[in-house]
Amino acid sequence: MNFFLSFPSKALYCLIHRQRIFYSKLVHFQSLIPLALFFLLPVLVGGCSGEQRAHFAKDKIEEYKQNPTKENKQEAQAALAELDASIHRLEAQVSRESGETKRSDQQRLNELKKQRSKLNTDFTKAEAETLLNNLKNFFQNPPLLENKKDNKNP
Repeated sequence: MNFFLSFPSKALYCLIHRQRIFYSKLVHFQSLIPLALFFLLPVLVGGCSGEQRAHFAKDKIEEYKQNPTKENKQEAQAALAELDASIHRLEAQVSRESGETKRSDQQRLNELKKQRSKLNTDFTKAEAETLLNNLKNFFQNPPLLENKKDNKNP
């Protein structure tokens, strides 16, 4: 009789415990779904074209020129890196093609490379202007060393 009373309670415990394990595994799996979508969505959709990436990089460089912060500089560098990746993908695509499509894609590739070169020049100029402005500001408004108090001399 004791066996029959303990068996249902053990069975119920195992059933509840398994559900908890399954639920915890499900929660861990569900937390990975947004991360997987973040990486797979550009592959599934196809991403932006090279021309769109060039336009985006141009906007980021202009933003960096207007407001030269570290974050804007990093965003501009990332946009240029994405454009480089797009150019490399197009180069690989052109190498596999033949005929009229190869000629048209080769023309697109050459145009993208020209845009990339111009954007790189603009970005380098923006960096140089930022450096010159920082140096001018430093020498026009040097840090006041006299105002710092020495702990030994009150």
